[in-house]
Amino acid sequence: MMEGGGANVSRDEVRSALKRAIALNEYLLRRALGVLYIVLALSMFLSTFGSPIIESLGVLNFTSVVAMDMTASGCGVIAILWAFKRVRNTAEITRAGQDQSWTRLLGYRFLTAMWVALNVIVILTIALARDRVPLVVILLHLGVAVYLYYALKLSFSKKIPPEGIIATSFLVVSSIASLALLSVVTNTAPYALLWGATIVAWILFGVYARTRPIPEFEEELTGLE
Repeated sequence: MMEGGGANVSRDEVRSALKRAIALNEYLLRRALGVLYIVLALSMFLSTFGSPIIESLGVLNFTSVVAMDMTASGCGVIAILWAFKRVRNTAEITRAGQDQSWTRLLGYRFLTAMWVALNVIVILTIALARDRVPLVVILLHLGVAVYLYYALKLSFSKKIPPEGIIATSFLVVSSIASLALLSVVTNTAPYALLWGATIVAWILFGVYARTRPIPEFEEELTGLE
C-alpha cells in the first residue's frame, strides 16, 4: 500500500484501463457516426427526391424549396453535433495530450463552417449558373465522401468500421457514376436508381452502427448506452 491509503497501480493496469477507455470512446464515436449516416441520407433524400417533387406539384416555389432544404440540413447539422458531443467529452480524457485533429473535423466550428460554405456555393450556383446545379451538387457530394473518409481515418486507432468504408464507397461510386452520366443521359431514372440505392444503404449503415454491442467488457459498461 502507498502512503495515505492509496493502492499501488501497475503499469499493466494503467495500460488496460486506457485501452478500455479508448475502446469505449470509439464505440461511442461509431454510434455517433450512425446518426451522421442517417441524417445525411435523409438530407440526400430531401434534396434529390423530396424538393423536386414538392416544386413540381406547385406546393412551394423554388425559393421556398431552397429555404426548406437549408433549414432541413441545418437541423441535420444540429443533430450531428448533439450526437458527437458525448464523444468529444470522452475524448478529452482518453486522448489528452494526443493529436486532436479528428475532434476539430467533427467539431461544431468546422461542421457549421462547412454547412455555411456548401449552402453559399449552391445559392451562388443557382443565381449565376442554374444549369450547372446538378454538376455542383454531385461534386459537393464527392467532396463530402472525401471529408468523411479522412475523418474516419483520424477517428479510429486500428481500422475504420466496415459500414464506414462501404458508406463512403457508395457515395463515391454514385457521385462518379452521376458525373459520367451527365453528358450522355437526360433521363432521370439512372440517377434515381443510383441515389435511391445510396440513400437506403446509408440508412441501413446508420442503423447498423447504432445497434453495435458494447465491445468486450460489456458487464463493466452497463448503462452507458
